[in-house]
Amino acid sequence: MTLRTRLIAAFIAVAVMLGVSSIVVTLVQRSYLMNQVDQQLEGIAPASGPVIARIASSSSRPNAQNLLQTEFSEYYVGRVTNDGQLTTYIAPTTDSELVPVIPATPNFGTPRTVRTESGSANRIRIIETRLADGSIGVFGVSLSKTEAAIRRLIITEGIASLVVLAVMGLVVFWVFRLGIRPIRKMTEAADAISAGSLDARVEVPPGGTEASRLGQALNTMIDTTQESEARLRQFVSDASHELRTPLTTLRGYTALYDAGGFETKEELDDAMRRMGNEAARMGRIVDDLLLLAKLDEHGARAPEAVELGGVLRDLASDIAVVQPGRPITVECAEPVTVMIDRDHVMQAVTAFTTNALRYTDVSAEIILRASELNGRARVEVMDRGPGIPEAELPRLFDRFYRADTGRARAAGGNGLGLAIVASIISSNHGTYGVQSVVGLGSTFWFELPLAQNPPVS
Repeated sequence: MTLRTRLIAAFIAVAVMLGVSSIVVTLVQRSYLMNQVDQQLEGIAPASGPVIARIASSSSRPNAQNLLQTEFSEYYVGRVTNDGQLTTYIAPTTDSELVPVIPATPNFGTPRTVRTESGSANRIRIIETRLADGSIGVFGVSLSKTEAAIRRLIITEGIASLVVLAVMGLVVFWVFRLGIRPIRKMTEAADAISAGSLDARVEVPPGGTEASRLGQALNTMIDTTQESEARLRQFVSDASHELRTPLTTLRGYTALYDAGGFETKEELDDAMRRMGNEAARMGRIVDDLLLLAKLDEHGARAPEAVELGGVLRDLASDIAVVQPGRPITVECAEPVTVMIDRDHVMQAVTAFTTNALRYTDVSAEIILRASELNGRARVEVMDRGPGIPEAELPRLFDRFYRADTGRARAAGGNGLGLAIVASIISSNHGTYGVQSVVGLGSTFWFELPLAQNPPVS
C-alpha cells in the first residue's frame, strides 16, 4: 500500500470516526435531556390529582390562568374523560395553543413522547395518571427546547467535523504536494539514474521544506558523483596514457632486438640504457600512484614535530648542488614547527621546488619562506619565472594535469607531483594553493596547523 493510499484511508477513517462520535454524543445528550424532562414529569405526577381537582373546581377561567402563571407556567395540564374527550386546563405560556394527541391506550406512570394536535411544538413528553373519578390526568412538557438544543448540538458537531475534515484535508493535500509527490519524483529520478540516465535530475519542490532540502541534496550528490566518475575516468585514461608511452618504447626495443636490429655492442648498450630509463620512469609513476592510493585510503602517517626552517635549508643545499649558479634564498626568521611526517613535508616542498627549477631559467631566483600566519604555519616557494596563465591555476593540483604537456614530459614530469602535495597537505588538515602572474613569477604555498608544544632546541 502506497503512502498516498494510506493517507486517503486515514482521512476516510477519521471522517467515519467523527460521524460515529457525533451520533454517539447526540444520542447521549438526547437521552440526558429526556431524562431531565422525565424527572420533572415524575416529580409532579403525584400531585396531578389535586391540581386538576383545584382547576376543575375553579369558578372561572382567570383562576386557572393565575394558577398557570404561578405554579405550572411551563407544563401542559389536561384531563381525558371517561368518554375519551381531552380537556385542556393549562398550556405552556410559550405555546398557549398546545394540544397533544393522546393515544387510545393509556400508559400510567411512565413518560412517553406523543405528537401534538396544535401549537408550535411538534412533540410533547407526557405522563398519565388515574384520577379519583376514573378519568385520566395528563401532565406534559413541550419538547421544543429539548429538540432545539439537540439541533444546535448537531449543527455544532457538523461544523466542528467539517472544520476538522477541512484542516485534515489541507494537511493531506500539503503532505502529498510537498512530501509524497516530490519524493515520488525523486524516486523516479533515482530509478532513471540507476538505469543509466546520468542526466536525470530531481525537480526541487518549493523552498523551506524537508523535501526541498532533500531534492537539493540529491541533485548535489548526483552532480558530485558524476564529477567523481568523470575524474576517475580521466585519471584512468591519463594513467593508461602515461604508462603506455614507456611500455611502447620497451616493446619497440624488444621487437627490434628480436629482429636482430642491434649489430654492435654500443647500439645494444644504448638500447638497454634507454629501456632502463623508461622502466625507471614507469616505476616513478607507479610509486606516485601507490602513494596517492595510500593517502586516499589511510590518510597521513603518524606525525612528528618538524621544524620547517631546517627543511627549507636542507632543500636549498640540495638545489645548490644540482644548480650551483641558481640564486636561492631561505627566509625563516624564527623556528616554525608543525606535526607531520618529515618525509611527507619534504616531498611536498620538493614538488614545489622541482617545478620552480624545471620551468624557470637557471638565473631566476627562488625564495623559500616559512612563517606563522594567523596561528598557522605557512610555507611558500616563490620564483621569478614566466608565470602561469590564470585559466590554468584551478587545475594545477589535479592528477596528471600539466600546464605545458610537451615541456613537462620532456623534463620527466608525470603530472602527479602537485597532486601528491594536495593529498599530503589535505590529509594533515592543511590548505594549499598558488598565485601567479604571467611575466612576474609564481608562488606555491601550503599551510599547516602549528605544533601545540614544539620541542625546545
